[in-house]
Amino acid sequence: MTDQRMKRYKIICYCGATLMVGTDKAALLNRVYQYNHTAAQICTIYLTVALVSMLLGITSSSFPGSAPCAMLVAWNGTLQVFLYLNAYFHLSIMEVYPELLHLTMSFMVTSVLFSIYWSFCARDPMVGFFDYLPKLSLYRVR
Repeated sequence: MTDQRMKRYKIICYCGATLMVGTDKAALLNRVYQYNHTAAQICTIYLTVALVSMLLGITSSSFPGSAPCAMLVAWNGTLQVFLYLNAYFHLSIMEVYPELLHLTMSFMVTSVLFSIYWSFCARDPMVGFFDYLPKLSLYRVR
């Protein structure tokens, strides 16, 4: 089950990274830059973080035995693929929105809803993460 999930995460992360590298982000960011310089800078930072997360997801799903928290990192990379697709969709239909604030709110609401749904659908990565945390005992039993 875990191997199948890691293979799927790897495929999704690879497709997302390929799509991100292959699309023309400069044209989209130039349109955002015309409306708001700060929003364009934030989008650039997000796109960079999303690409790094996708690449880490590809790496961790390729080497799950040696990568620490491999399932969690691949899970996060896959989540970033879907959030990138959401951002790309919203930026490509920017002309439909009367103001940049409406676009931002629509992107945030759909991203939060998808992230909540995603976290409930794929709970197993957090189990491996909590295994790495030190076990703290609040009291001693004698």
